[in-house]
Amino acid sequence: MKNKTLKSIIASLLSVAMLMSFVACGGSGSGEDKKNNSAGASASDGADANGSTNSDGEKNIEKGQVGSYITFGTYEQDGDTSNGAEDIEWLVLDVEDGKTLVISKYELDCKPYNEVDEGVTWETCTLRTWLNNYFYDTAFSDSDKNKVCLTNVVAEKNPNYDTEAGNNTQDKVFVLSISEAEKYFSSDDERKCKPTQYAINNGAWFNKDPSDSDYGNCWWWLRSPGYDLSITSGVGGDGDIEDYYNRNDVEYNCNAVRPAMWITVG
Repeated sequence: MKNKTLKSIIASLLSVAMLMSFVACGGSGSGEDKKNNSAGASASDGADANGSTNSDGEKNIEKGQVGSYITFGTYEQDGDTSNGAEDIEWLVLDVEDGKTLVISKYELDCKPYNEVDEGVTWETCTLRTWLNNYFYDTAFSDSDKNKVCLTNVVAEKNPNYDTEAGNNTQDKVFVLSISEAEKYFSSDDERKCKPTQYAINNGAWFNKDPSDSDYGNCWWWLRSPGYDLSITSGVGGDGDIEDYYNRNDVEYNCNAVRPAMWITVG
């Protein structure tokens, strides 16, 4: 009887350990073969964010449904550095295997895809370096970083011009590809996005015509190449995916950045 009781206790402890191991991010993730879920909401909609604050004053993220918003990390957004960084709101694009794919609700900063006018891929561009170093370190605390998954980011060649995209990468933070922007947003309207005041202060162009239906919207980068490697793709102020115009030149410095990443929540 004692042996049976001991075996039962050991089995219970092993089950708990296996469950904890399954839930943890474990420093890896995959950006491939995701479910065909639409975001279901415009990124400029004023949906409420989910989240609570723990005893240490840090934001806890809670599980969100596709199309909802969560808060996670902080970044300067209102352009007033004297009041500190603001909570980042993220749109939930997908939920799979205990991980959540999110993209920022607003365009958080303004950066060129590459600092130099030359042919580059996502693997070699300076935007990737900036996102996975400066932005990652600035936006997330050490406890936040434990929730950000290292993701296999697929290099997808341009679907219109067959431009090669280089090698797959392993990243914590990335920007969407053309196929992902089409998969997770079902229309141009859903892809429309507004920049933060901080992004505007840093040079982000936005539509300044109050009579225009796209008023306030900005362009944001995608990682897929354009018709050649000196051009990359992006989303225009009207939500259309562009991969040819000169404002998609890799060194163009008036387009905004809308980070995406896979995280563990709950």
